[in-house]
Amino acid sequence: MNDETQATATTLFEEGVRLFEAREFAAAIAPLSAALKLDPNYTDAWCCRALVFGHLKRYAESIEDFNRALALNPKDHTALYNRSLALAEWDKHKEALESYDQLLLLYPYDYAAWDSKGNSLTLLGRHTEALNAYERSLEFNPSYYKSFTNRGNALVSLKRFKAAIRSYDQAISIQPDDPTVWFNRGCAFMSWEKPEEAISSFDKALEIDPKYAPALNNKGNMLCQLQQDEEALICYNRATEIDPQDTHAWNNRGITLRRLGKTKEAIASYDKAIEADPNNYEAWDNRGYALAKLGKLSEAHASIDRSLQIKPDHVNGIYNKGYCYACQKKTTLAVNHIAQAIKMNPTRYLPTAKTDTDLDSLRKNKRFQAILQGKF
Repeated sequence: MNDETQATATTLFEEGVRLFEAREFAAAIAPLSAALKLDPNYTDAWCCRALVFGHLKRYAESIEDFNRALALNPKDHTALYNRSLALAEWDKHKEALESYDQLLLLYPYDYAAWDSKGNSLTLLGRHTEALNAYERSLEFNPSYYKSFTNRGNALVSLKRFKAAIRSYDQAISIQPDDPTVWFNRGCAFMSWEKPEEAISSFDKALEIDPKYAPALNNKGNMLCQLQQDEEALICYNRATEIDPQDTHAWNNRGITLRRLGKTKEAIASYDKAIEADPNNYEAWDNRGYALAKLGKLSEAHASIDRSLQIKPDHVNGIYNKGYCYACQKKTTLAVNHIAQAIKMNPTRYLPTAKTDTDLDSLRKNKRFQAILQGKF
């Protein structure tokens, strides 16, 4: 390649980088592609175009470009690391792990790579291995607060709650102003069934970022557990103002409104949840239950059926079908569905069925009474 061609390739590459940094990803492809046509051995251009494709969620092309860069330079740290991240973003976590391992074989002290490897292990449900990866990250950089946070998440998954809180506290001692750490700490207390402590952490997250919608949503959930429905409703209202597409906040808002006796408003909230995510099976189910409360039983069945089409093993939907049949005095169908729900999750639904006033019309049924005694 002559100097003039190389200069042109460099100019095109620099234009691609400028567009990439300006987040004009689609526009960046043309100059980078032109640079690579002039110089197929331009490793940085392959890497930059791979990053562009990644931001455009064109992951197959992104991985192909990273592989082209690595064919030219197998030890290119940037290409190895970003290829691993792209595979993880593509939800190809097993392949991402292979890529992280290739990177860490060459650069074993890369604490960020250990942390990212832990994240992929977490998403594969391999929490003990993830914990080990986060601890390796912290060996090499004891001030990397994100690894303390992620380590806390792994410990929560392993139900080691005290250790998890200590890990979050270590992250906070390094970086007290990241609302995500406080949010995760609150989620740990939620899982530990300590609602007051959870609320305190969510409040800290909201003090740092008043528009942190997930913290508002989870604070609302904890307030509901403490039977403070009016206060919970304020949280859900604020969360849906901040993020009108937050399907979970709309659904939780609906549950709270129904408990407050505002069933029609609850249905409207479930409708918003479904509008934000048509596959929110819990919202379809809760909507059906609310419709049943209004005596609209055919609509209730249709809504719960939609929930079960999306998730056939949604036990609460099966239970609520039983309630709808009980309202229609279709006792055999009602008992069949309640029995199915109890078989699928006896810990939750057997105690519920014993005290649920919605099922009072079934109390005199001998088969129903036998089922409540665990006799199927």
